[in-house]
Amino acid sequence: MPPDPGSPRLHSIEIATPSRDEAGDRWAAHDHDEHELLSSVTGAVTVTTDHAVFVVPRGAAIWIPARAAHAVHASPGNVMRCTWFLPGAVPDALARPAVLTTSSLLDDVLAHLSSEYSDPERAPERRARAEAFALDLLSLGARPDAGLPQPRTPWLRAVTLTLSGAPGDARTVEEWARVSAVSPRTFARRFREETGMSFSRWRVQLRMQAAMAALAAGAGVAVVARRVGYDSPAAFSTAFRDSVGASPREFALGRRDDRFAKEVG
Repeated sequence: MPPDPGSPRLHSIEIATPSRDEAGDRWAAHDHDEHELLSSVTGAVTVTTDHAVFVVPRGAAIWIPARAAHAVHASPGNVMRCTWFLPGAVPDALARPAVLTTSSLLDDVLAHLSSEYSDPERAPERRARAEAFALDLLSLGARPDAGLPQPRTPWLRAVTLTLSGAPGDARTVEEWARVSAVSPRTFARRFREETGMSFSRWRVQLRMQAAMAALAAGAGVAVVARRVGYDSPAAFSTAFRDSVGASPREFALGRRDDRFAKEVG
């Protein structure tokens, strides 16, 4: 049954992570009765689901369908906006979580809704118009990012969950195999079978996603290199260029130029 057009179809809150806490904030696996659009406003957010790991950079958002279990790790000093949509309000909703590029105008409308119309009883007609505009702006036809694949086996998933919260963890296959109480050969074979890629490739992709999110948020190259597990900025820059096709500084400058163009466009 479609929702009553006079009742609120979406609601938002903003959550700030204390900057003094180096570990950031974590929310264990949970789900919602409504669809969620989790927007990373000032830093990076890592979301893990049964199927994938997502690193959501500043200015992007992740769509989480109703009843999809997910865990969240927000970086220190980050601000997130969580917007929940009644399932009937978004009939073409994606069936699986996916990172989406949302417009700055949608961000502004959602911020306006959460600040000006946080009380559904206040100016219901104006709120309904703003909600309708936000729903029009929410384009789920955009090409989504499906994230890094998650393995099925619990002891492998424990490894990927640990790495998603600490991409700089430098333990080798042999060390992870020992922690998992299996042989290195079994660890490597099962990881490839369940994710479609080698452990080293999976970790490099995770590190590059985390690095891009940090660079886009304004972190320095040396700081990002240490954060994602490289011994030197030079080694990190080489790996980054090989993976992304640009140096970390070129990427960061390009993201700043993109944001400037959006602000003045």
